[in-house]
Amino acid sequence: MSTIPQIVMCQVESSQFAAIGHVPELNVLAIQFHPKKSTGQSDIYHYQNFSADLFAEFLGAESQGKFFIHRIKKFADQFPYSKIDQAAFNHTAPQPAVKPASLAEAAPVKLSKELLAGLLTGREYGKEMMKEEEIQAKAAGLIVIFGASDDLMEFRGFVDDERGAPTIALLDAKGLLPFREDIQHDDDALKDYFARAPQVRAVDALWAKEDGYSWTYRTDVPHATFEIVEGGEPYCRGIVIDVADLGGAA
Repeated sequence: MSTIPQIVMCQVESSQFAAIGHVPELNVLAIQFHPKKSTGQSDIYHYQNFSADLFAEFLGAESQGKFFIHRIKKFADQFPYSKIDQAAFNHTAPQPAVKPASLAEAAPVKLSKELLAGLLTGREYGKEMMKEEEIQAKAAGLIVIFGASDDLMEFRGFVDDERGAPTIALLDAKGLLPFREDIQHDDDALKDYFARAPQVRAVDALWAKEDGYSWTYRTDVPHATFEIVEGGEPYCRGIVIDVADLGGAA
């Protein structure tokens, strides 16, 4: 089964774009624009902070084009947007739109590590996550790990912390454990520690160990990966862990 996040796209009648979709668990609006004459390719942009109620209003508007101009495009600070890597998502072929009274009444979908990782892929260094995304990741029990500078390991979501790196971070169902200098660089000490504490799992932060990346991570905990870029070039391959895989609550 594919872990690529799926976004259902709805056809719209507009001279500006062909289809729109929504990710209610992250308040993300997807807009597929008409193909460019030069390339024939249809770009897709994601807009943040876009609620289910607002999407229902957008979908039901008499003119989606006017709604886009007057309610979305003019408010770039409120709805920050980015062109997305379409390989990181599965945007369905545009379907005929069903205009509901409110999409907020739909059954909520649990935010998964795969969906969150897909949404974070392509983010620029220094702008990895929005505050609302951190709050939603925390509520879903997801730990987001990525690198900063040449000596920091960042944690967001269920864990909100920062560690000097490269290092081995120790996690259990309650979150990030205190740093253990005594076992960081001693393989025998690490093996002994894990033998005595099987509930503890490790994430190894690797600096410049893989061609094309400054930061990568190694762990036996099930996880999804995402790519942070700097100036259009890969910078960090981060990971998302579900605390349920550490023995915590789903």
